Amino acid sequence: MKNELQTSAAPTPTGLIDEPEILKRVPVSRRTWGNWKAKGIVPFIRIGRRCLYHWPSVEAALLRLQRGGDQ
Repeated sequence: MKNELQTSAAPTPTGLIDEPEILKRVPVSRRTWGNWKAKGIVPFIRIGRRCLYHWPSVEAALLRLQRGGDQ
């Protein structure tokens, strides 16, 4: 069994993605995701009330978290 953040069926986005798409790719609750945003664990861009994410940056942040950094 592979330990992947992204399903193999979903293509890697090249631009910014929104929170519903992030929550499809990262198997955590909305509350956990909100806590990680508040703590600065995951990078995001706020445009108005919307939060957008650059998937490669988020993936790198989650890999750092997995290795024990940025806690």
